[in-house]
Formats: sequence, structure tokens, C-alpha cells
Amino acid sequence: MEEDIFEGLSKFGLSSYEIKIYESLILNGPMASTEIVKSTGVPQPRVYDLFTSLLKKGFIEQSLGKKTIYKAVPISTIMKRQREWLESYSTNLERYVQKRKIYSSNYKSFLSVVEKDEKITEKIINMINETESELILSVKYERLNSVMPDLTNAAKKGITILLLVYVASQKEIRSINLEGNVLIRYSGSKGNEMTMCDRKSCLVTVLGDEGSKDYGIYLEEDDLIHVMSYYFNQSLWHEAKVLKNFDPSRKWEFSNIWVACDAIDCFMKDGYRIEAYVEGYFHEDRRHIKGMVERTERIPFVRNSIYIKDEDERIYSVGGKTASLEDIKMTKITIRAIKQDSTDK
Repeated sequence: MEEDIFEGLSKFGLSSYEIKIYESLILNGPMASTEIVKSTGVPQPRVYDLFTSLLKKGFIEQSLGKKTIYKAVPISTIMKRQREWLESYSTNLERYVQKRKIYSSNYKSFLSVVEKDEKITEKIINMINETESELILSVKYERLNSVMPDLTNAAKKGITILLLVYVASQKEIRSINLEGNVLIRYSGSKGNEMTMCDRKSCLVTVLGDEGSKDYGIYLEEDDLIHVMSYYFNQSLWHEAKVLKNFDPSRKWEFSNIWVACDAIDCFMKDGYRIEAYVEGYFHEDRRHIKGMVERTERIPFVRNSIYIKDEDERIYSVGGKTASLEDIKMTKITIRAIKQDSTDK
């Protein structure tokens, strides 16, 4: 592995000869062209073209004077420069795509298999970073440490996070800490790991049989996500023990109707009124509704409904993204708990 470590520089657009030159300079220090040819075996006729390319890519520097000496740019400088470029490019590319994409994700489906544990972790991290309003995550404690920096960043952005951790000891339970719009539960039983991003995509880790490895199934399909959401709710989330519950002092955003109902029921039980802002569809028309929650209506595995009275005293029934009985198919809801004796600000 160590012998091949420099081959990774090919990801930055370096040819095999350029890698040899950079490796020689970073390990042996500054050298003249004749010394580099001797130490690397790079053909003499090609060496100056290679120097020009490496200078343009920012991997080496050259001295002034009659005898030119070449020096490798430190690895830390190159990596910092690459990270800054990638972050800037990623942001600009994402903005460009969002402005110009011509398809609607509501009508697309996708299914794939994610193999190897490190690839599963990588996919979870990608999904955390793609989340805009609500993240559902059940994860084994060992993987939690790998994704915690990204979870922390998501929480700082105000994203609602439902976190279920599979633990083996009280020590592990005590070490779980995440601030923000975060709900945390834990379970001593080993269950399926699941990541759901804004109710648009889902990754489910399938536990392998003895002697076989776990693998993940990634999907973007409304009906399947609907099933997995309710599976998480009834089979994983509600069976786990509460470590951190809804905070009435915070404003909450939800993509899954059952989570919104959980929050509303929790706050109303404690005597709060609930102000709600709903984004969704009435038939095929986009609708936005603002009002006060009257009540919730829940039948396990059948329906979760929220009844909202708007400023004109009209009451709307709000269901989930695949709802068929309610007035509004919700894509997102924002709620705020208000004390009974307070006035709206």
C-alpha cells in the first residue's frame, strides 16, 4: 500500500511521469533537471514538457538563474488549495444544476445496491450533507463516530434530525450528544440502519447472514419510501427509548407527516397551541397554508392527519406526500409551539 501511495495523485490529473517527478522532489528535495531524469527514469526529451505541466498545475516551483532548480510544493499546500477549489466548484455547480434542471424529481425513481461498509458510511455522509429540512437516521454506535461531524454541521443549519443509535452499554448512551433541532433515541437491540433524507431518498442497510457482509439498498421512489418511513416509525423509532425529545422553544420543520403529528401531540399534551405553515399540493396545484392546528387524527399504518384552521376560518385536512383522503398532500410543514397565555409575535 505504501509503495502505491503516490498513485492517488492521478485523481488530481497527474500522469504517471508527473507523479514520478513530484515523488522524487518531495522525498529528495530540490533538484536540477538532469538529477530528476537520473532518479526517475523519465525520458530526457519529455522532461521539460512535464515540468511545464506540473508548474501549471501548481505541484512544483522553479528557481531563477542560469541553472534551474525544481522544488516540490508541500503536500499540505496542494491539498488545501484542492479542497478550497472543490468546495467552491461544488457550490457553483449545485447552484447551476438547481437553476437549470428540467425534470421534476417527483416523477423519477431510482434503486441501487451499496456494497462494503466504508461505502455505506460514505453514502450516509453524502445524504446527511444533501438534507435540507429533515433527516431520519438509525445507526450502530460504531458508525455514529464516523458521521458525527456531518450530523453536527446539519444540526447547526437548523435541520430536524431524528437519531436512533444501537448501543451496547450505558457508557455509549452517555456519550451521545447532539444539540439543535434533534430527537435522540437508543436501543440495545441490533436493528436495520436507515437514512432518510427529506423523504426523497432512503438508504437501508440489510443485515447479512453469518459469514456474509451487510449491504445497503438505496432508493428514490415515493411508494417505497412511504413504506420504509412507516417501518421506521412503528418498528424502530417507537420501540426505542427516549434520550432527547421535542423542545417547544424551537421552530421545527418536517417532511414526514407522522413526525409532525408526534411533535404536535407532544406539544398539545403540554398545553401549547400550534402555529403551522404547510407546503404541499391540492390535487396538482401547489398550495401554501398558514394557520393554527386544531387537532391530529391517527390510525396506525393507515393515516396520519393534521387539521389546520387558516385566517379565513377554513379548516384543511393535511396528509403525507402520498395522501389520498386529506385536502392537502404535504411536502413540508413548519410548526411553532405557543404558550396558551402568550400572544403571537
